[in-house]
Amino acid sequence: MKWEELTSKDIGAVDKETTVVIVPIGSIEVHGPHLPLGTDTMIIYYIALKAAEKEGAIVLPPLYYAYVPENRHFPGTISLKSETFMKLLEDIVEEVYRQGFKKILILNGHGGNKRVLRLFVRKMLEKGFKGNLYVLADTLGPLRNKIDEIRETDVYEHACEIETSLMLFLKPHLVKLDNVKREAKLGKRYLVEYVESMVDWQRYAPEGYVGNPLKASSQKGKELIEYWVEYIRKVIRAIKNDKEYDKVLEKYYSRAGYI
Repeated sequence: MKWEELTSKDIGAVDKETTVVIVPIGSIEVHGPHLPLGTDTMIIYYIALKAAEKEGAIVLPPLYYAYVPENRHFPGTISLKSETFMKLLEDIVEEVYRQGFKKILILNGHGGNKRVLRLFVRKMLEKGFKGNLYVLADTLGPLRNKIDEIRETDVYEHACEIETSLMLFLKPHLVKLDNVKREAKLGKRYLVEYVESMVDWQRYAPEGYVGNPLKASSQKGKELIEYWVEYIRKVIRAIKNDKEYDKVLEKYYSRAGYI
């Protein structure tokens, strides 16, 4: 299941036509005064491993280094340039494909990676990549309905009630809730709706967290984790069973002048 724990012979014997290889990506960034810098990565790696265990897949070592320019003003945050991040992903994906694996799933655990990952998929199409590349860029997307069922607070997204609950379930010893004295003070999210700027996040979350982490609980985290794992298990199965990708890609490349 873990790529790094398999032998070279193990990798050679795997059915590469249907086996899904998962690339978990998180971040190293501020998560308020109470959560560890690697929160995003710890969570998404756990989800990937549990889903792979249930459905059968290979999980690469997680990427802690990712794209976090908006939080570089907080101690501890490490951000790659977008070009570096995409090139790193490109090399990893192409190396996995070179091994003979056709189906690759990038599983994103950090909201700030979304824009770059969506561009990355188009970049790989642009260069004529022949593998079956899938990206789940919207980290909390699969959880929206479940979050709405259990949340007590109106605001959630980053180091909030939800993310804190996840960590209280996964790694409670790393959560320092005593450092949180109150709900986060928030600024204006956008100057004008639909118009984005370079300082939207910095203006919105000046304290490095949003919402009220004090409403978090391990039980909420448990429910969310179980729901998330099951969702990703279904994603893995759908990718395994996808028979159309190659046909559509080959037809596109032929008509677009790649072949």
